[in-house]
Formats: sequence, C-alpha cells, structure tokens
Amino acid sequence: MKKKSKMTIRSKINILVLMNILFVLLLVLSALSYITINRKFQETGNQALFLARTIAGLPEVIQAFHESNPSSIIQPFAEDMRNKTKAEFIVIANKDLIRYSHPNPGKIGAPLDGEDAAIDQKVLHGEEIQSTSGGSLGLTIRAKTPIFDENHHQIGLVSVGFLVQNTWKEIYSILLKIAITGVVALLFGLIGAYLLSGHIKKQIFNMEPHEIAFITQEQAAILNSIREGIIAINSEGQITTCNLEAKKILDMEKTNLNGRDISSVLPSSRLSEILEGGTVHRDEPMLIGNTLVITNRVPVLAKGKIIGAVATFRDKLHLDQIDQRLADIGQYVDSLRSQRHEFMNQLHLISGLIKMKEYDMVNDIIEKINVEQQNLLNFFLSRIQDPAVIGVLIGKMHRAKELGIQLRVDSNSVLPDPCPYRDIVITLLGNAIENSLEAIAENHTSTTSNEIIVCFADDIEHLTITVQDTGPGIDPKLGEDIFKDGISTKGSGRGFGLALLTRLVSKAGGELSVVSSPSGTILKTTLPKLGGASNE
Repeated sequence: MKKKSKMTIRSKINILVLMNILFVLLLVLSALSYITINRKFQETGNQALFLARTIAGLPEVIQAFHESNPSSIIQPFAEDMRNKTKAEFIVIANKDLIRYSHPNPGKIGAPLDGEDAAIDQKVLHGEEIQSTSGGSLGLTIRAKTPIFDENHHQIGLVSVGFLVQNTWKEIYSILLKIAITGVVALLFGLIGAYLLSGHIKKQIFNMEPHEIAFITQEQAAILNSIREGIIAINSEGQITTCNLEAKKILDMEKTNLNGRDISSVLPSSRLSEILEGGTVHRDEPMLIGNTLVITNRVPVLAKGKIIGAVATFRDKLHLDQIDQRLADIGQYVDSLRSQRHEFMNQLHLISGLIKMKEYDMVNDIIEKINVEQQNLLNFFLSRIQDPAVIGVLIGKMHRAKELGIQLRVDSNSVLPDPCPYRDIVITLLGNAIENSLEAIAENHTSTTSNEIIVCFADDIEHLTITVQDTGPGIDPKLGEDIFKDGISTKGSGRGFGLALLTRLVSKAGGELSVVSSPSGTILKTTLPKLGGASNE
C-alpha cells in the first residue's frame, strides 16, 4: 500500500497565510464598516448640532423673538436654511415650546410633540442634546440647542433633524466601495501568499510548523508568566519583545508593540543610552504615565557587539504594598503584644486580690472590664461594622493605652460592611494612627492632651476617613514633599507610608490631604464609593 502523502510545508504555509489574510480582511472590513456607520451617524449628529448652534447665534433669529409675529420672520429663514442644508426639519420654538417654524406650516403656533418632553426640558435649562428618535416626520437624528438673547437670557430653542433613512442611503454607497476594495485586496493577497510561502520555505531551515509554533509558544509563556515587565529592542531601537506585564504597565494591553520605535512608545526608557554606551543600570526609579516603577537596563551582546538592549521593570506600588504588608504584620504583632501585656496586668491584679480574699473588688474589676469591652464592641458593631477595620482599631487602642495616649473613634462615625476599599482603609488607619502615636509619644507631656480621634463619614457617593492628633505637627519645611518617597524627619528608611497612601488613594480616584500645625495634625482621605466595595 502506498503511504498517504503528507501536505508539504509550502502548502501548509499557503493555507495558513490565506486563512490569515481572509480573517484579517474580514476583521478589517467589519471594523471599517462599523467605523463608517458609527462615524456617519456621528457626522450627521454633529452636522445637526453645528447647524442648530449656528441658527441659535444668528442676530436676525434672536431679534425676531422680540417681534409681535416671530414666525413671519423665522419660518421663511428656517425653510431657506433647511433647503440649503438638506435637513429634514428646522424647528425654532420659544420657552413655552410654541413652534415658530416647521416644514409643515400647519404646525406653526402649536406646541412641540410630547415624545421629547424630557429632552426639551433639559434644553430649556441650557443643555445641548443629540438624540435619535421618532417624530411627526419619521425617525431622525436630531440636535437641540438653547437660544440666548443679547443679555444671555434663554428665550427659546432650535431643533434640527436629518432622516435616518437618508443617512443609511449614504452609508450603503460607502459600504459597497469598501466591499469592492476588499475583493481586490483578497486577490492581491492570494498572489502574495503564493510568493510569500516560497520565500518563507527558504528561511525556516526546513523546520516543521508545529516545531516553530512550540518554540514561539514556549517563549511567550515564559515571558508572560514573569511578574516583571520586559521590553527588548534591537540595534535600531525597534521593539522586538514586550510581555503582557509590560503592556499592562504601559496601558497598551491590546496594542501590538513589536516593530515600533521605543522612543514613540516609552520616550523615558533610556534604552538608546544602553545601545550607545553599553552601561548597565540597576534598580533605578522611572515614571511611566502615572506609575512609578523600578527598572533595570542591560545591553544584549553577540560576539562582543551590542545587538540590542533589554529593560525590566516592576510597579513600585506593588513593591511598596509588600513592604507595607510586612510592616502591618509587625504592627499587628505589636498590637497583640500590647493587648497581652495589658491583660496580664489585669490578671496579676485579680490574682493578687483573690489571694487577699478581696472578692468584691475582684468582681468590680471584672465587671468594669466586661462593661468597657462590651460597650466598645457594641459601638463598633453598630457603627463600624467591618470586622477587619474593627480589629485594626481595637489593636491600635490597646497600643495607644500602653503608651498613655487616648485613641477614640468619633461617636458619630459610620462605616458600612463590607467596607469600600478595605485594603486602602486598613493601610490608611495603620499608617496614620501609628504616625500619630509616634509623634505624640516623642513629645509626650503631662500638660497637654494626648489624644487621637478617628472619624468615618459615610454618604451616598463618598467615604471620608479623618485621623486627627494633638501631636507637634509636621515640619513646615517639608511642605508638599511629605507625599514623596523617603521624605521624613524620622531618619533614613522612613517616609514611604504617606507616599504609598497617596498613590493608593489616587489610583482609587480619591483625595488625600494633610493639615498640620503646632497643635496637631489632621489627615483626611475621601474615597469614591462607586465600585469600591466590589473591587477588593
């Protein structure tokens, strides 16, 4: 029996290229059709809006409103404009929505139809509206804009519309031309596929397609599994490799960056310096958009010659979050230690009183502790419902008590469960309260009130957290620099907490502010609630 002949590599390439050409062609044609339709409707809407704005600003139209019979002037003018611009209708009405012009003269003096009542009310309040809706003349693309007099007082409105069916006629004509172009492109693609397959066969060293695919997939999987962004360029400065993490940081996940010049994608990459000098850059900060990253840049060498360069970078926010979580763990350990220390003192007191047979006093102490803890828990469960936030606050209260500082939550505070942006809130409380504790502890005196007040304000759109202390305040010389990495009066290795908070809050769309004076510091954070509880 004859062995079944296998399909040649060239045949496989021809089929693959032809399928790719057909797929891309269909995709492009679909996109062009969509863009054409969308743009044509947008152009028609913009044309209607431009025409409405032009009419609303004409002095003769404004002056006609002051005449005893405005329609006698406005109607002929509107019809002339309608015929010149091929609009379906141009309707001008006063603030009572009484028509002064209409393609059907019988409707002049009558009020506008009730289908657009809501839109008309918005226009009467000074808004410009574009819409597609039906009317007495059919389904139209229309635009409405207010008319203002010389004193900028609204005196009426203009409504301009173009029939949807007329717009579709123009679109069909354009789509036919696109389809013809697509057929011609397909024929050229068939010829190009045949020529290309012959050229590729000479370039792949007789490797089978599945072998090439395996190598490509393996490299892509390795690159995309790395948490660091990687960009590689050739000696001409063109991008040859860009993994998924790099595209995420660049905010270009859906863009094919291969072949593009690095200066057009990331001007601050400094990879051109690596190509020229061959120097190595290690752990340097760099700003990509609004993202601060830590980057490494190295040259790619072949036979002692620089043939390219590679940059790896990682979001500093992620690195800071890891550092902050480690710091939070340390704070939690300190909180547990302080709680243990406090309760051990209470137990020693109770143990001593029992040995002295002061049972009434023991009962009073236990009852007092129980009431304090119960009142605290009742308050938290009714006002601060999120258990994670409650845990942080209770731990910090014990820590503050150990330092002789009063930490309390404002009685009017309200925090929902689940807490919007819980991670940010917990990081904020841990950092802000700890900073206040350190500031007050370093300047602790018996003559001043050593107090920290935390307040949560919850409304429909925002969650506001305020941490206020009676410490000595922040050095005025720091100014806005307190929001930068490493800026602190507490020595080296400090000053990253507030910078991290600033980036976290900004990324969530919120605001963070600090007001400081010699009598204390107020840190206020406002977070938008929309989507906050669901994006943890």
